[in-house]
Amino acid sequence: MNIRNLPNKIRLYFKELGTLTPIALVTTFLPVVGSSILLAIAYPLGFWLKENWAVGGVLYVLGIVIFCGLALLPTNVIGILGGWAFGFYPGIALLISGVVVASLASFLIHSRIVGDKLPRVFDAHPKAKAIYQALLGQSVWRATLIIFLLRLSPAMPFALTNFLMASARVPVKSFLLGTFFGMLPRSSAVVFVGAGLSELSFENSPDSWLIISGIIATIVSVLVIGIISKRALKHLTYQ
Repeated sequence: MNIRNLPNKIRLYFKELGTLTPIALVTTFLPVVGSSILLAIAYPLGFWLKENWAVGGVLYVLGIVIFCGLALLPTNVIGILGGWAFGFYPGIALLISGVVVASLASFLIHSRIVGDKLPRVFDAHPKAKAIYQALLGQSVWRATLIIFLLRLSPAMPFALTNFLMASARVPVKSFLLGTFFGMLPRSSAVVFVGAGLSELSFENSPDSWLIISGIIATIVSVLVIGIISKRALKHLTYQ
């Protein structure tokens, strides 16, 4: 790739997006900024949530709905915080509840904003276009399967997926089912990592290394699931 042409390519890309440029910027860059801020305050915030778990649980779900729904935070980072503060089972229940509501809010907002311009932009991006076309006019269950595979992949950003689903006008039922079952494995994984980190203590070496091994195995499992889902999605969308 010619580095000198990179700025021109970026300008051309955003020119193609036109009025959708603000949405593209929000869904791409703001989660990175939000993650940096959350990581800076994660330690004191995690302790406060742990000590005030009743009120903290409500505020945690509300925070997911607002910050993830508005593409200000990625679900992975806030999921690790939830696992650290609440433990695995309460953490996954709170996270998946907030994620489903946040995704629905994001989906409804983007559905009102996105017009008929996006399909023309996809002409220059074959992979995105293939997914978009695979979603158009599909049955509820086939659309659910495609959304499920998209959500399984850890490489597919949460906010960007909401944006893509809204542009394709997928049925709300398909969107919610695919989101719930697709987000459940990766959400469980990040909550497990957070819960493991909260119990990590090198004063008890055997238990500590067992926890570390579990965390590594979880991360590897998520990556393997992501690779499998990517291949299945490619096969499904290029049929």
